[in-house]
Amino acid sequence: MNHRDTPFLRLLLPFILGMAAGGTTDQPLTNQTWMLSALAALSVFFAFTRYQYRFRWVFGAVLNLLLCWSGYLLIVQHHEMRQNNHFSRQTNPGNYWVAEVYEAPSKGGRVKVPLRMLAAGCSPDSMQVVSGNLLLLLDTLPGCATIRYGDRVLLKGTVTPTEANKNPYAFDYKRYLHFQNIHHQCFASSDSVLILSSGNGNAVWALAFKCRDQLLDLLKQHFPTNDEYAVASALLVGFKDDLSDEIQLAYAETGSMHALAVSGTHVGILYMGLLMLTQRLKLRGRWRLVETLSILVGIWAFTFLTGATASVLRASVMFSTYLLGKAAWRQASAWNVLPASAFLLLLYNPYFLFDVGFQLSYAAVAGMVFFYPRLYKLFPPGPRWADEGLKVLLVGVAAQLGTLPLTLFYFNQFPIYFWLSGWIVVLGGAIFLWGGALLILLNEVSSLLTEWLGVALYHMVLWINKAIFLIQKLPWSVVTDIWIPAWVSAALYVGLFLLGAVMVWRKTRWLMAFLCLMVGLGSYRLHMLSKKQTQRAIVVYQINKKRRMIDFFDGNMAYSLSDTLTQKQQDFAAKPLRIASAIRKTAPLYLSALEPFRGPNIFVKQPFVQFFNQKIVLIGPTTPIDTSAAPIPVDAVIFTNSPNLSVAACRRQFPCKIIVFDGSNSRRKVSRWQQECEAEGWAFHDVRTQGAWLLRFH
Repeated sequence: MNHRDTPFLRLLLPFILGMAAGGTTDQPLTNQTWMLSALAALSVFFAFTRYQYRFRWVFGAVLNLLLCWSGYLLIVQHHEMRQNNHFSRQTNPGNYWVAEVYEAPSKGGRVKVPLRMLAAGCSPDSMQVVSGNLLLLLDTLPGCATIRYGDRVLLKGTVTPTEANKNPYAFDYKRYLHFQNIHHQCFASSDSVLILSSGNGNAVWALAFKCRDQLLDLLKQHFPTNDEYAVASALLVGFKDDLSDEIQLAYAETGSMHALAVSGTHVGILYMGLLMLTQRLKLRGRWRLVETLSILVGIWAFTFLTGATASVLRASVMFSTYLLGKAAWRQASAWNVLPASAFLLLLYNPYFLFDVGFQLSYAAVAGMVFFYPRLYKLFPPGPRWADEGLKVLLVGVAAQLGTLPLTLFYFNQFPIYFWLSGWIVVLGGAIFLWGGALLILLNEVSSLLTEWLGVALYHMVLWINKAIFLIQKLPWSVVTDIWIPAWVSAALYVGLFLLGAVMVWRKTRWLMAFLCLMVGLGSYRLHMLSKKQTQRAIVVYQINKKRRMIDFFDGNMAYSLSDTLTQKQQDFAAKPLRIASAIRKTAPLYLSALEPFRGPNIFVKQPFVQFFNQKIVLIGPTTPIDTSAAPIPVDAVIFTNSPNLSVAACRRQFPCKIIVFDGSNSRRKVSRWQQECEAEGWAFHDVRTQGAWLLRFH
């Protein structure tokens, strides 16, 4: 790879660096526009000025600074709350809002409707023009199904800022919405929303969503069971709202989740099919432009038929840029075309840089472009059928290498049999994709043929699901509970770069650097695991719906004292911290149990808990408080379930270092207790507002 053939790669790197800094700090800088203008002027000056060759680095340095600063400014200014008339800046916005649905609503526990705010006021007759985005969360009543893209609605409800997850290492939904440019939400019932008009959105996007809905209706006719319909709609349309937890877990643990989101894999399959078709038609030579246009039309038609989701849009832009680059310059480097497509996408929406799908898409493609041809050369020629199977295997391995650090960082697991499931979902997905296209065409021609094809596709998806569940049950199918910090993920990419350097230049120094890095990361891993073998910690989690859970970490063992919670509730609150703390076994204890419990280093006899040398008392509505009794010193007092007493009365009987208010208490009482603590100078921690209380000790 010659650096002169990859100008976009060299331009993209400083641009991304500036965007990463701006997205992390999210702070406008003083005189930022003047600085941008000065750097632009200097770049133009040095571009047209003759100077000695040894000073050539000056122009490069100024240009890199310009790109870095441009990326920073672009992403900072993209923040929707910096609009002058943002609805959050209204002094008296009232309870009435007029907004427009700018994306298709999604289903789940609630219907999520993304709205673009248009007007706000104390009554429908007194509205002021506003801007900004809002996430409307509706109950799943039948009336919610009538809300569609392009609807203009009148809403009555209380708008609140989005809240971050209050538990350590948990998925930060507030940050996720921030990079969707959404910073406020509104919980409402369907009867508080009135549809004023329809068809107000972009006609092209409205057609895309309409096509997607028609395809989903067609699939419902031919896929009678829930799981098969859900997988079929995900494979063909990228619609994942109907996927059950079991299906999602099975595909995730076998490394096949990418098949359930229409993205680069699907567009790549479509591209290869269209390329083979145009090659059969011999649209080469002077017909090259016709070949390119035919493939582009096919790709973008598929994009809009599937609802033009963000993932398929990214993939379509990527392949379109590649096709146009190859059409204009036959020897165009993939390392120039791919950065060019990324550059275009980031100019359109700089928040894509922090999108997990964007990162995984480009990491997978980069892995395939670099590693696949080099891995393929390691194998001797074989029969055609074996060679085609080998290609599918190596493409999956190359993509997995490219995404490995991100997979470990985001998902904390590695599927061992990804290569086996890859054969199934890639080959099966390709057949199903083209079979689905044929189903759409036959639906307009022959109902009998459509019925036969529908039955065949249904059984195909049924056996794909059975195969995925079978792979999931194989021994050691997935390595779970892997936790790495962000810097280790970056270091792993450095390791992949060094491994690539070994494959390209075959120099000992690159191999030694790679081995030294791996030994260093392995030593760090062993050091951290040894430290966690002797850890001691107490965690009071924030649980929704006034539930309670307290973890006591003793090495790689956790004692969990809680209400009766579902596994999903426990995992949502505590699993990320348990994985980061290398917890391997959890012993459940229940607050409803009256019998004492004694473990190696813990003793529970409600309302008291002693863990090593830490003494804790849980104060609830039924906890007896006798102010005339002798004081019992403890390390911490945890108020739970809104006991009807003052902090002073509690401290007279239980002198303590800190008072913790868990999430099961009412906001009104916590506010009163906080005022009492602040007046007396007593240390306190409110889990609902300050996040989980975490005490580490020796």
